[in-house]
Amino acid sequence: MHLMSKCPHCDVNIFLEDFFEVEVKESRKGKIKKRISGFKGEFMSIGFKNEVKMWSCPSCDKIIGFSEYKWDVKM
Repeated sequence: MHLMSKCPHCDVNIFLEDFFEVEVKESRKGKIKKRISGFKGEFMSIGFKNEVKMWSCPSCDKIIGFSEYKWDVKM
């Protein structure tokens, strides 16, 4: 697991795997490989084609922050 930080509200350790789907595969040589796929959180539309990801603590469910996820200036 990849430790990101601690929740500022409840002080619980937050891991990258708490926010994303993780696929675990074994290679032909026997090595374990992890691949991050879809975001588990919520998406919010804040404009015409502008969306953000909402990051919330998996333990206390309080909002930690937002990050811009899509910006498309093409029309």
